[in-house]
Amino acid sequence: MNDKRRIMAVVCAVVVLTSSMTACTRTEISDISESTTTTASSSEEVTTVSENVPSYVVTQSDSTTATEAVTGDSGLIVDDYTEDFTYDSLTPDDLYEMYGLSRSERSSFYSQICEECELPIISVSTENEQEVLSLDEYVNCIVEIMNCDSEYVMDATEAQIRVRGNASAYYGDVDQIRANGAPYRIKFTKKQSVLGLNDGAKCKSWVLLKTYNYGVRDHLAFTLAAAINAGMYYVSDSTFVQVYVNEEYMGIYLLCEQTQENENRVAITEAEEGYTGTDIGYLVELDNYSSDETWRFLLNYNNESITDVYGTTRVPVKYYYTVRNDLYSEEQLDFIERYFEVCYEVAMRAIKYGEYYRVDRVDDDFTLTLAQDEFESAYDCISQVMDIESFVDMYITYEIVNDQDVGGGSFFFAVDFSENSIYPVLTCVAPWDFSWAYGDYSSDADGGLYAAKFKDDYFVDNWGDRSNPWLILLYSADWFQELVSEKWQERYSYILEALDEVTETVETYSDDFDKDGKSRSSSALATIRWTRNRVEYLNTLWG
Repeated sequence: MNDKRRIMAVVCAVVVLTSSMTACTRTEISDISESTTTTASSSEEVTTVSENVPSYVVTQSDSTTATEAVTGDSGLIVDDYTEDFTYDSLTPDDLYEMYGLSRSERSSFYSQICEECELPIISVSTENEQEVLSLDEYVNCIVEIMNCDSEYVMDATEAQIRVRGNASAYYGDVDQIRANGAPYRIKFTKKQSVLGLNDGAKCKSWVLLKTYNYGVRDHLAFTLAAAINAGMYYVSDSTFVQVYVNEEYMGIYLLCEQTQENENRVAITEAEEGYTGTDIGYLVELDNYSSDETWRFLLNYNNESITDVYGTTRVPVKYYYTVRNDLYSEEQLDFIERYFEVCYEVAMRAIKYGEYYRVDRVDDDFTLTLAQDEFESAYDCISQVMDIESFVDMYITYEIVNDQDVGGGSFFFAVDFSENSIYPVLTCVAPWDFSWAYGDYSSDADGGLYAAKFKDDYFVDNWGDRSNPWLILLYSADWFQELVSEKWQERYSYILEALDEVTETVETYSDDFDKDGKSRSSSALATIRWTRNRVEYLNTLWG
């Protein structure tokens, strides 16, 4: 093992932490090894002579063995810095040299910041210390992870980073981003497991959501959703981290998974490049930021009125939907647009009129045939095209947290028409973006149902009609309400456990939440209290 690698191994081993999220444990410097010694001079890097230095600090790429990673024998070369990475590998020492970084200087800095917090730390070093300010352009970088259990430590690993989000990223306003920070998307050159999320699944793309002053909004929603669906449908795993970019403290962030087509995330069948057939998977977002998207379609909800659970009747507002996986033909877009139209129409006619239609696929189109005697109920009829249980789970999640944007954006569906599909019908997946939830605009915890009703006139006049027609339509049916009640009673204790888990996280790491002088821990606990009251109110309805 060369000297520079020994330095990073010692530094990362010195500050090991276990949290309830990443099973991290802090270890004192003196506990690492009684035989470790260091020497230094004004002209030399600090070196270590111990043979007990751990080699786990390197996160392996798919094609690199542990021996190769330690010795640098894999012979990996970078071709160029494009979004589609074309090289095989570089050792952490190679990357330190490329980026003009000093192991000894960084080791001193990392020792200092690890003593200042309990949460894991993600350090990003950009090429030429470029600022990360663009929503569109990635910046080349290396990523290091420390202050965590040894198996999760990551030595310098090649990646790219950019700003992500819309309102949360100030719509790309550079001055605001520079002043306040922003969410980021990190894209590694090789698939990586990061802090053990999603059972250690390796993926290239990861998200750092900025917590701002809210603290727990997204993490709480993800935890609740997972408690409700018991692993049946994909929910992003997440954990809190402290983030530094070029040694500048950026704040406490939520590390989570990118919502994407991926075997470890939304596992739909990917179309090979250039393939134009329709027998593929589709990841689709109800998307109020779709204007610049190529693969989008407009759903008009049959231009038919529906009535919500409180008796308000309205024709739902047309909304755009964006396909989030790669398409290669207009035929594919037309096909999935038609399928969404069919799904909604079948459900609407079964619930509103009691009419049961059989759906037949003819080549790349669908036909509806009135077939009243073929189905015993609206549930049976709608199940042809929709995974109703996934809609139940998603409804409960959004009803608990009262996301004001539930019908405006970041509401995801998956369906897969391939032979080995795990999403044969339209399925709700990947709850996302809860910055506009938990009592915003003075909604009361015991104020009735929110996701099951149309937005009121005041809301519509000020922020547009962000009602969700899918949830409103379904919850207007007695049988769907019964399914919600059954699922609630089944998962109620797990929902309470989820609230307790997030509460414990905030209380345990309150100093980390408040590290930059913001009272995030108190805001986070207030959010959890509101949610707990909300859960108890809903239990009076469904329990």
